Amino acid sequence: MRVVHVSSEVAPFAQSGGLADVLAGLPAALAQSHTLDVGVMVPLYQGVPERLAAAGLTLDEGKPIVIQVGPHRFEAALRMARLGRVRYGFVDCAPLYDRPGTLYGPGGPAEFPDNHIRFAALGKAAVEHGAMLVDGSIDVLHAHDWQGAPAAVYARLSDPTISIVSTVHNLAYRGIFPKQAMTDLGFPWSMFDLHHIEFWDQVCLLKGGLAAADAVTTVSPSYAREILTPERGEALDDFLRWDVRRLVGIVNGIDVKSWDPATDRALPANFTRSDLAGKAACRTAAAKEMGLQLSADEPLIGVIARMTDQKGLDLVADIVPELEVLGAKLIVLGSGEPALEARFRTLAEMFPEHVAVRIGFDLDLSRRIYAGSDLFVMPSRFEPCGLGQLYAMRYGAIPIVHAVGGLRDTVIDPGDAELVRGKGTGIRFEVPSGAALALALARAVKLYRDPKALAAVRGAAMSRDSSWTASAHQYVQLYRSLRTVP
Repeated sequence: MRVVHVSSEVAPFAQSGGLADVLAGLPAALAQSHTLDVGVMVPLYQGVPERLAAAGLTLDEGKPIVIQVGPHRFEAALRMARLGRVRYGFVDCAPLYDRPGTLYGPGGPAEFPDNHIRFAALGKAAVEHGAMLVDGSIDVLHAHDWQGAPAAVYARLSDPTISIVSTVHNLAYRGIFPKQAMTDLGFPWSMFDLHHIEFWDQVCLLKGGLAAADAVTTVSPSYAREILTPERGEALDDFLRWDVRRLVGIVNGIDVKSWDPATDRALPANFTRSDLAGKAACRTAAAKEMGLQLSADEPLIGVIARMTDQKGLDLVADIVPELEVLGAKLIVLGSGEPALEARFRTLAEMFPEHVAVRIGFDLDLSRRIYAGSDLFVMPSRFEPCGLGQLYAMRYGAIPIVHAVGGLRDTVIDPGDAELVRGKGTGIRFEVPSGAALALALARAVKLYRDPKALAAVRGAAMSRDSSWTASAHQYVQLYRSLRTVP
């Protein structure tokens, strides 16, 4: 079976979030464990060739291609690099992708006004030239988020033999543009209706990709149920219930070879589930690196997240004054909304003995925080899947999560009475409030100070299989079911 993924990101070459990690892990698992012929189509952004070279990968000179998007014609090249069994196709089109700033905009929250054209060109390239990545005609086109959605639309319009899967990584990002985008992208106006791409008299590219798909997946079963409700459906819940052919939730995995505390070179000491001496060293080192004094009975709490309303970082800020009473220390790494950044800077100044804050993102530091933390907080108001809790469990940091979306699906909390029996992997709370988070933290601190209970939960968390193996198997089953449908 020949599968081509279409994405705006892939780690570590072009990344702004967890989507890139998925496109690094899932295609590799499909190719290695299930012997599928897998390709990934992504843009060649500014800086990508240098990052490929730094990783020891060779980018070929490329094949010239022409991409026609509505009235827009682009001369480009499809340049390829192989990583393991996966072939990556980078669309080299300087006017569209060779730009300073972020992947999606010139900087900050601003986005490029022609993003609809940029990613439609990516989709057109995937549909018309993706076969070069898989040595034959495409069996399954797998489009990711709104940036990959135009590929699904173009495939539906041009090739009825392709099976189409569209994955929603976060429904909050829908790719909404003025309806003039129909002409810009060469979409037929017959699609501009409530069953396809129209959204409040605008174009919603994600909606178009979902309407075109034979199957829609989300990145956890709970999130698949949640987006069918008005609370989490982002005004698309009726459409999802009535117009989407098939909706499936499949939990994300992580790259367990890269994220392995036994071999991670970013750590001051390595450790395993059976030998945690290195974790104790990482805990001491992390506190020292962040400027905190830490005693043996004080748990170190880690937070690594974008500072946004979705991630619930304001709830973490709310409970900072209670850390002294709890007898705990807090490390925060992240960036995002200026008001939240400023609030955490102020809290670090007000409570320097209990809080350390680093504004920004540092991958190696994040690894050291996962390894050094005893507890890890993720109070997201909604979370399609979440990867932080998976990394935390892998590194022996007990997750404390709001029981929503993928956090509910991946963190088991059977209650205080069951913790010592080795069944729990973390602490969950049901209401996204500072009070509920404070109660969950109190439970977690109590757990930390009970060596037997802590060992049971930490052992269960570190033993959890968070690899892509099981998830890839579910995707293969889905692909095969689509190929056998008349």
